[in-house]
Formats: sequence, C-alpha cells, structure tokens
Amino acid sequence: MTDNELNLQSKRFFISQWLFWTVVILALTLGLGIRAYDLTDLPFDFHATRQTRAAIIARGLYYENLEHVPDWQRDSALESANKEAIIEPQVMEQLAAWLYHLVGGEYLWIPRLLSSLFWISAGVAVLLLGRDLATFDGGLVAMFYLLFLPYSIYATRTFQPDPLMTALFAWSILAVIRWYQIRSFRMAILAGIIGGLAIYVKSVAVFFVGGAFIGLILLGIGFRQALRDKQIWVMGFLTVLPMTLFYIFGLWIAGFLQQQLDYRFFPAMWRDPAFYIRWQEMATNISGFGTVLVALASIFMIADKGKRGLLGGLWLGYFAYSMTFPYHTLTHDYYQLPLILIVAISITVVASEFLSRIASVEKGNWVRAIVVLLLFAGAFFKVWDVRVNLIRTDYRGDAAFYEEVGEFIEPGARVLAMSQAYGHTLSYYGWVPNDPWIRPGDVNLRVLAGASEKDVLENSFDAINNYDYFVTTQIGELNNTPELKEILYSNYEVFAEGDGYIIFNLKR
Repeated sequence: MTDNELNLQSKRFFISQWLFWTVVILALTLGLGIRAYDLTDLPFDFHATRQTRAAIIARGLYYENLEHVPDWQRDSALESANKEAIIEPQVMEQLAAWLYHLVGGEYLWIPRLLSSLFWISAGVAVLLLGRDLATFDGGLVAMFYLLFLPYSIYATRTFQPDPLMTALFAWSILAVIRWYQIRSFRMAILAGIIGGLAIYVKSVAVFFVGGAFIGLILLGIGFRQALRDKQIWVMGFLTVLPMTLFYIFGLWIAGFLQQQLDYRFFPAMWRDPAFYIRWQEMATNISGFGTVLVALASIFMIADKGKRGLLGGLWLGYFAYSMTFPYHTLTHDYYQLPLILIVAISITVVASEFLSRIASVEKGNWVRAIVVLLLFAGAFFKVWDVRVNLIRTDYRGDAAFYEEVGEFIEPGARVLAMSQAYGHTLSYYGWVPNDPWIRPGDVNLRVLAGASEKDVLENSFDAINNYDYFVTTQIGELNNTPELKEILYSNYEVFAEGDGYIIFNLKR
C-alpha cells in the first residue's frame, strides 16, 4: 500500500463502523426494493424484444421436459424457441427454466428478480473495490451511484444476460486486484474463473475484463516479468477458456454461430463524425456527463501504477468495445451498462479523496449525518421518480390482446407477423410461433453491411407466399408500408379483424 493510500485510510470519514454498515444494508435493501417493485407487470417497460426473446427460450427449455401439458402447447413452445438464433450461451434462460421447475410454474418475475439480485451483488463488489482502490467510504458513494442511477434501475430488473455479465465483471475486477496485492495461485485461479464466467455469459465482457487484466499486469508488473509469471498464464488461460470452447463448438462444430458474425462490425461508421457525437450523447445521457469526466480524471489520482493501469485498461476496453460494435452502441442503449460499472469503480478514488478531505477539516459527527442524509435524499428522489414511471403504465392487459389474436391461428400454421417486439410478444403471449416482417431499421442494417435495398425488399415480398397467415398488430406501420398493404388487400382475404389487429389468410 502506497503512502497516499495509507494517508487516505487514516482519514476515514465514517468513524463509526455501526453507522457505515447500517448505511450499506439500508442502501442495498432500498436498491433491491425498487427493482422488485411492480415486477409482475409484463416486461414491456424496457426493451421488450430482448426480454421476450429470453422468455421464449426459457419457456422452450422449461416445456421440453414438462409433463402433463397439451401437445400443441409444447410444440408451440419448442418451435418458438428454436426460431431464436443462439447468439450467446443461454445461461439466464437455463437458470430461469430450472427455477420454473423448482417453483412449479412459469413466472417471468423470477428471472427479472434474479437479474436484480445480480446487480445488487455488483454493488457489494464496488463497495469492496473501494477499499482496495482507496477507502470503503469512496466505495460506499460509488455503490450509491451504481444502485440508484435511474437507468441502472430500469436496465437491471430485466430478463437478459447483461446484469449477470456486468456483475461477474465487477467481481472479476475485485479478484484480480486481490491477486495483485497478495500474488497467490489460489487468487489467480479465482480471478481467472470469475473473469471467464463473465465472458462466457456474454462475450463482449472480454473487452472490459481483458482491458483491466492487461492494464494491471503491464503497468503493475511489467511485460517481461509477466511472461515468466506462471500465475498470470494460469489466470489468462482460465479467463479465455470458456469463451474459446463455446466459439469453437458454435463456429466449427455445430455451426450455429456462423451467421452471428454478420451485421456486427461496421468500421465505415468510424469515418462519420456524427457517430462520435451520438455515442457521446448516448453514454453521457445514461451515466452523467460530469460524472464521466470526474471518473476519467480519477485515473491520474492513483499512485499505484498497477491500479492506475487497471482503471486505464477499463476505459480503453470500453473504447475498443464501442469501436468494435459502433452500430449496436448507438441503437442498443443497454450496451452502455458496463460503462455504469466502470464509472462507479473509477469514482471510488475521487469520492475517497473528497470525504477524507472533509474528515481532516471537520471532526464533528454532524457533517457525517449531513452526508448520509444527502446520499439517501438523492437515492429516494431517484427511487420515487422510477416508482412513478413504473406505476404510470400497466401492461398486464396486453397479454389478453395477444391471446385473442392467437385464438384465430391453428397450431402448426406458418405465420408472418408485423407485430410488436419483432413478433416475440405474439409468440409468447399468443402462443403463435412466427417470423417477423422486415423493418426499416433492419433494411438499413443490411444496406450498411453491403446488401442492396431493392434485393432485400424483393426477397421479403417474395417470401409472403411461403406462409399461411400474415398477422399485423401494428396497423399504423402497415399503413406506412403502402406496397405491402396493396399486395395484401389485393391478393388475399381478411381472415379476422379486431381492435388493433388484422389477420390475412395467405392460403386464399
């Protein structure tokens, strides 16, 4: 520990351990409580496409071994699940299916609550990281940021792998710092396993885990010495092993990952200044412009070269990640979730310095009480805003709408759908396996990848004859697609029509 770190530790802001841990427990409880609020509502409050996709896969895994259910229902669940491309290991979906079996029912609030618990654990990791980077005090402030940033509340109560991936990423950073401080084989193995799990859950974690590991090793140990260190080789091997095995199997053995590399990399976007402007706006609107600047400045406040390299590696990893997936960086805001963790880890240093300075000037407990009140006041304001937004909209009635649409479609029918969430909501709540009609955004994506817009649209129109029904629950979008509307009304009969949906019989 450097002299600067010893100086920080000697000026602890929270002198009372009882007060400190009381604040921690209350913050974790409040953070979990707001994430569990209104959790039984339909998962349409945040990226319904991503969440219902996971729900469809989990249902398929659940129904696959479920007895005493109608055959058509099992067939529908499996067909819908099989339509979903495998883009990453189905860790969250498999956990959900196991828990469905355990509790005896399919409840979507279960995996959503699981994601919330994972994020709460990330808050604990950030608190402990504060102790290793500077002080527990700074870790506490960073934990409040991580738990009560409004975007993090919405994004981490969702059925998707990102909260789990980010939580494992947080614990891997803690493990590698602990390894750096004690240099034991046991901690090297633990850091490698946790980092490997984070990357296995979602491979993009390799940018952050790898960036932190490399930065710590290069600045804290040195390249030549690292090459001779068996612990580093063991840690690196365990970190990349799960992802490597998955990609070898998915690309060259089973082949299900071969198409997943399409529509991912668009280096041409690097030449567009608008990309950088929109990227900055996306990142700072979520994390806070001033907070990001302070977090970046914290890199230069750490005296220990290894820890400075770790923070710098995290930020360089985020930059490489954004440049590798520029399209998704702009169109999928949950791709910024790891940034929230990186900012939280970074501000532990600044917050520690700030609070230690207060402790050196003011010894009275009244100032500590004020700081605690300010932390909880800020948290309560954010929690209340989120609560109001969650309760303002109730999606529960939407399930009956999709069930009504699904009653018109016989089991086994081939369905082409222009529906919400790429047809996932119709598939899940209406029990109607379907293929989605291509959207303007998907056309633009294929054009960006080099395809011809004319060919993409012609192929879509030609595919209509391969289906039995065309279902739209987005009539406004159909009206905005005049060529498709003309083809449907001129050539096929309206099989069923109701408030908010039209079904065309493509067999007639």
